[in-house]
Amino acid sequence: MTRWPPADLPGLHVDLGERARGGRWLHYPAADFRCGRCGWTDHATGDAVAQFTATVPAHHLAHCPNQTKDI
Repeated sequence: MTRWPPADLPGLHVDLGERARGGRWLHYPAADFRCGRCGWTDHATGDAVAQFTATVPAHHLAHCPNQTKDI
């Protein structure tokens, strides 16, 4: 099985995970981010995914050397 999206594709990519009927996780949520401007990457799994997806735009204010007002 190949991973989607490909690792070199920029943007925010979220896998919501999958739960069995009993509530057990078959695989945990995960999120990957790759900046299309500077190539910076970050990753989160499990409970950290919600906070991670909410704060990814802050990358452009704090980290990206190619920052602009549009995200």
